[in-house]
This record gives sequence, structure tokens and C-alpha cells, in this order.
Amino acid sequence: MTDRFARPDGSTTYPCNLTEALYCGGTWRGTINHLDYIQGMGFDAVMISPVIKDFEELTPYGEAYHGYWAEDMYSLNSHFGTHEDLLDLSQALHNRGMFLMMDTVINNMAQFTNGGDLTKDVNYSALNPFNNQSFYHPYCQIDNWNDYAQSQHCWTGNNVVALPDLNTEDERVQTMLEMWIQQMILTYSIDGLRIDAAKHITPGFLRKFENAADVFMFGEVYEQNVEIICGYQDNLMSSVTNYPIWFALIETFTLGHTEALPNQVETMKNRCPSVTGLTIFSENHDIPRFASLNNDINLAKNVLTFTLLFDGVPIIYQGQEQHFAGSRDPYNREALWPSSYNRSSPLYSTIATLNAIRKHAIRIDPDYYIDYNTYTVFRGWYEIAFRKGREGRQIIMVLSTKGSNGDSYTINMTNAFQPSVVVRDVLSCRTWTVSETGVLRLDMNNGEPRVLFPEAMMRGSGLCGYSLGGGT
Repeated sequence: MTDRFARPDGSTTYPCNLTEALYCGGTWRGTINHLDYIQGMGFDAVMISPVIKDFEELTPYGEAYHGYWAEDMYSLNSHFGTHEDLLDLSQALHNRGMFLMMDTVINNMAQFTNGGDLTKDVNYSALNPFNNQSFYHPYCQIDNWNDYAQSQHCWTGNNVVALPDLNTEDERVQTMLEMWIQQMILTYSIDGLRIDAAKHITPGFLRKFENAADVFMFGEVYEQNVEIICGYQDNLMSSVTNYPIWFALIETFTLGHTEALPNQVETMKNRCPSVTGLTIFSENHDIPRFASLNNDINLAKNVLTFTLLFDGVPIIYQGQEQHFAGSRDPYNREALWPSSYNRSSPLYSTIATLNAIRKHAIRIDPDYYIDYNTYTVFRGWYEIAFRKGREGRQIIMVLSTKGSNGDSYTINMTNAFQPSVVVRDVLSCRTWTVSETGVLRLDMNNGEPRVLFPEAMMRGSGLCGYSLGGGT
């Protein structure tokens, strides 16, 4: 979230009042100054807030610091910086071999109506380029958010902040949006897109927009139903947010229902065209942070382990690495700078290690690892173990729901590795040897996760005393 990531003056003390929900001063230039912090965790891409101009009025909900109240699609949000600043951010990322992704709003425009009558009080002429009422669906209120016809034709805002719903069935609107995104991608060398509120966009337009953009794109579809999520990937777009897994992940690590996550993993594997093509996350700006539901640091490590090592494109929300604990919007949109960008925090180090082993597994098995479907290899009262990768190159993540007050004990795993294989936990750097009968007696301690990898394949990982690229 650009406004909350880094200020250009480098301040770590500038106040950011979450309740008032005002601009706090984060910019693209500030982001450039802290790319080392992001890359230090091993990330390949940075996804920024929508970049286009929002309306400037102060509303009862605060200002448009988040970037979702679009007024002019052909101007930039000056609070975030200039045309040159955004070009420089793109160049700085590409110079590092990283990618620039942009959050994108194509479902609606926005206007502050302050309690007006939405059938007559929207000033369409102030919206660019969709400056005429004919570009929009007639106003109607969504009474049932599970009614897809309503969700796609009615307006998602209210009479304080109106969100006039673009008629994306209209070929004029489609062409204008396609031309706009092609110009943005070409101008700023954008490598990928998130489509906000994809659930509310005319389904038939999603694939057309993706083809016009011709970059990696995923849609935000806030939906727990596996059939619906997989249906999007079947027919409408290549990738969407894996919300069914998020719901199961939260149930498992806040309620201790260890069966929820492996059951959902199996369900999605059998239903979706490609779970490995979805985006996987455990926090974002629309949902409560995990630490607001359970503040246990070791449970957070388990959640991060699954997020980064499960199938799909993993996404980490800024502040997650500092164990931020904001609840729902606006409290989950904290400024990052009070953390002083601490690289010694436990979760920062955990993320860096997990990204390193993931990259190493991909590097040594590029043709298979990414597309390999994760499956469950162990279930206990408090533990779940998942495998990803071919035999001899697999990662086994062993997760615990016990938390930091958990005791020390041993579990016996019989189908994780071949007999006599030496395995290393990359989080603790301890090793274990599988017995000649194929039993791995694995020590568990204080609810910490284990991430096991064959010792014989550790060379070049940059972990546990092995140098990056080879040697020890």
C-alpha cells in the first residue's frame, strides 16, 4: 500500500492516524529507497496501489489514500509522486531483476456524493474518460452479495462515496479500458496486474481484458466456495485469489481444526484446472491481519510457511513480516515506517529463509517443481505435513497448531522420504536421518514449523552454511 510503505523523507516517526484514514505520505520515491528491504526477503515482484488520480474530498471514511476512488484514469495520483517517479520505480525494480505489478480498478469510477440521490446527483462529466452516464449501469443497490447478477450490475458503493458501476458489457467501455491498460503497461513497463473487485465485473470481459493487457493478471474474487473460484479459472481468467485456502488456513491456525486445511487442499486439487496458477496469501488490506486473530508468533511462522511454500504465486502483505496486528480496514493498513524496517524481526528472517528454499527447489527442478501439486503426507492431532516436489528434491513442510506454549515431542512420519535419507530443517538447520525402514522420527518443539529438504540437495541454497550457487 503505497501511502503506508515509505515516505520520501525517510522518516520513521511521522504519525499515521489509522482512525482518521488520511494520507500519511508514502510515495513511489519512498518505495525506491527501501527496495533493499523487500529484496532482502527474497521477493521477485512488488505490487503497488492503483496509481491513477482519485477524488480529493475528505469523506466520513477518510481520504483516498488507498487508491480505489478513481476520478481520472489518465492522470496519476499526485500524492504518490510524479510521472518521472513512477518511471523511476519501474526502472529501479527492473534493474534488480524484479517485476512491477499494479493494482487496478476497472469495475467502477468514484465520486463523493455526501448522502445525495445516486439516481441524479452523480456528476458524470467530472469522471475521465467515462464522462457520460451512458457508460454506466443504472443505479441499483446490492441487496444480496451472493446474487451474481446484482453484484455485476449494481453499484458497490453507497450514497456517501458513490462507485458508479461501469457497463463492461458495452463495447465502447471495453475498448476504452483495453486502450487505457495497454497505454499504462507500455508507458510504465508494468509486468502484472491485480484486478480489484473482479467478482463484480461482467464475466465475459475479464478474458478480453487479460488478452489486451498480455501480462500476468489475477482477479480479486472474495469467495469461499471452491466451485466458484475454480469456475473463474475454468472460463474467465487465468488466475484469481485463492480465498478457499485462506478460509481453511485461518480455521486451522486460529481454531486448531487441523483437518480443515488438508481437506481443502485436496478439494481444490481435484476441482481447479491449476491450483498452481492461483495466488496464495494469508493477509491483505481487506481482511484482518492474522495477529489480530491470534498473536502467537510461532503460529504466524506456520501460516507464513504454508503461504510461501504451497502451490501458486505467494503474496505477502507489507507489515506481515513485522507481525502487525491490525484488525479490519482501516486498522490493518498501518504505516510500515514505525518498524524502522527491522530486518532482524523473527518473521522477516523466516520469510527470507522460506523464499530461499523455494527458489532453490525451483532452480534445481525447473521443469516440475512449480507445477507439482502439493499433497498431504501426515496428519496428527496438532500437526499436518505437506509435500511439494519430485522424489529426492521435495520440500516437506510440517506445520503445528500448538503455538509457542507447545511442548517438545516426536512424531513418526513414514512416507515423507526414502529410507536412510538425511534431511535438513532449513528453519533450524538441524538434520535427521530416515531409518532403514523409512520412518522419520521428527522432533517438534514449541509449535515451530519444520521445512525439510534432502541434505544431498542443499548445495547452492545459501542456507545453513551452504553458499548460494554452490560449495559450503
